[in-house]
Amino acid sequence: MPTDTSKTPRAIVWGAGLFAGLVFLVSWWQWWTFQYGTFDLAFYVQALWLALRGKWTVSLLNVPLMGNHAEPIVFLIAPLFAIFPHPMTFVAVQTLAFATMPFTAWRITRRLDLERPAAICLALATVLTPATMSIGIYEFHPEALAAPLLLLLIEARLAETRGRFWLWFIAVLSVKENMALLLVAFCAVWTVLDWKRGRVWVRRWNLLPLGVAAAWLLICGKVISPALNAGNVDYLQLYGHLGKSGGDIIVKFFTEPSRVLHALHVSLTQGNLLPALLVPFLLLPLLRPRWLLIAGPLLAQHLLSWRYSEWSLGAHYPAPFIPLFWIAAAETMTRIRAQKTVAAALLAACVLAHFVLAYFRCGAARDVAREIPHLAQILEEREWKAQMIRDVPDSASVTAAVPYLSHLAAREQLVSLHHILKGLKTLSTAAYTPPPASDVVIIDYADTLTFSTVAGYYHPRMQTTAETEVESSDSLLHEYLRPHVWRAHSRNELTVLTRGTPAPAPPAGAAPIVFDETTTLTSLQLVRDEPGVMQFRLGWQFTGERTRFPWMMLVLSDGEHLYPFVKGACAPQAGPGAAGEEWTFVLPPSMRPHFYSAFAIFYDASEAAWKKRFPPDDQTFVLKQFDLGGRERRADSAAP
Repeated sequence: MPTDTSKTPRAIVWGAGLFAGLVFLVSWWQWWTFQYGTFDLAFYVQALWLALRGKWTVSLLNVPLMGNHAEPIVFLIAPLFAIFPHPMTFVAVQTLAFATMPFTAWRITRRLDLERPAAICLALATVLTPATMSIGIYEFHPEALAAPLLLLLIEARLAETRGRFWLWFIAVLSVKENMALLLVAFCAVWTVLDWKRGRVWVRRWNLLPLGVAAAWLLICGKVISPALNAGNVDYLQLYGHLGKSGGDIIVKFFTEPSRVLHALHVSLTQGNLLPALLVPFLLLPLLRPRWLLIAGPLLAQHLLSWRYSEWSLGAHYPAPFIPLFWIAAAETMTRIRAQKTVAAALLAACVLAHFVLAYFRCGAARDVAREIPHLAQILEEREWKAQMIRDVPDSASVTAAVPYLSHLAAREQLVSLHHILKGLKTLSTAAYTPPPASDVVIIDYADTLTFSTVAGYYHPRMQTTAETEVESSDSLLHEYLRPHVWRAHSRNELTVLTRGTPAPAPPAGAAPIVFDETTTLTSLQLVRDEPGVMQFRLGWQFTGERTRFPWMMLVLSDGEHLYPFVKGACAPQAGPGAAGEEWTFVLPPSMRPHFYSAFAIFYDASEAAWKKRFPPDDQTFVLKQFDLGGRERRADSAAP
């Protein structure tokens, strides 16, 4: 095949540069403003931070780096991380890797002898398609690197350069253990297609790589995972709806095919993975089924899972399919006469797909657009949240809500709060045994990712198996905290607990409120009232083993609208006896000057969330009226 030696068009250089700049800027903004929603980045930051110090067990999952997934490629980032020990170093590497895709795609299209305008459009499509943009701003995960590396592997095979082919082949294998499954399919399909080229060719280019990929898959499944995972992460549970074990799933695949068909029906009708990959490429990959066969085993792995993120945009899972679907579209284009027109339409479809996905409330464009109206509020929240965690010592052990983990990951002991709340190991029905309570515990009660009822992280008392029950998340948090004495610093929805003398219990009020036989609210005082700022002091009396853990919500009313603000669980760290806590509430700058009536609502959060009973309707207290503009107009506090 001919090789094009002309310079890379400026459109591709500018396109790749703008993509990298925009994606990194958005990623930095989301990290900087505490909006990252998984512990992936924190896991890899802690893993390399420990590895550079000769330590291997990552406390976030209680496994070594290779115990979660077999991802040795991450170790290549270690030298750079040693120089720039910042969480965004990982994101920068991922972004730059994605930015190479238009250049690789350009070289492939020229090798396929596509017309220059069509080649430019197809090259730009690699970064303009929604799947690439979505993965680009989705934190960091090594699987994302499969997209640029697979494209380089495809280029090396087209160029028939064995050295580069093996380099990129090994690189893809090192991304994640399930890439071996994809490469086995890759080599198997090409073994059939290349059979006429002779045994020597087939053995060198297909059978030998197939054997290497199969051997790596076997080593990962039979040696590495059992030795390093030790049951801390049970990925087989993702397919628990298909059978009780691997063997049972295979048997039921033939004896009860309805299970598989139902799983596929759910993922194809409720997810958007396949449409988001196919439609921007004008369905052209369907005309080149060899690449769909290569993608098939890995695609089935995702589509048969019960986890929504595996068959939808918004995570890293579409990454390996982007280069496969793209090369299928490019090869189909070689058979089309009107290449310029179709390629331009394909590029336009990639852009239009962002707006379509935004209409259906998903995709990177929507994620970016919905930030714009709230920039001032996000910046204001970021400032005080950063201030509250700024004084956490580097040597302190920390338990934190998900958005704060990557900011605090450069330490030996880091625990994700969602593990405490769930009470189960990751993707498992086995009980999670937490380590001793950390020196600092950071709880963001407005964080719906950590307190997720959909993911099952936050729940009432529940039955997991016929023999096992798990206590409510509030009880699990209480049991984690109660062995120690804590000083709480609470502002709005964020509470930072540090070891120390707690706030004294205020004097009992005139009319204590009894929640149950173990929990009594003895006092509720508004001790500070300035324009836009209120400080509350709460007094509690706990008796015996606590059975209820009331949450507090402050609701402001201007006579026309209600504005709810969550404080969170009341004194979950306190044991039997009198307890006091202080809470400062600062109104967001978006609240217009007005007289507001304030109501305190106490409710059982886990029951309300699971029963979807909002607003909660437990105990309510009328506190007072105040003027956000600064002119005071007092009203007597009243009990319900």
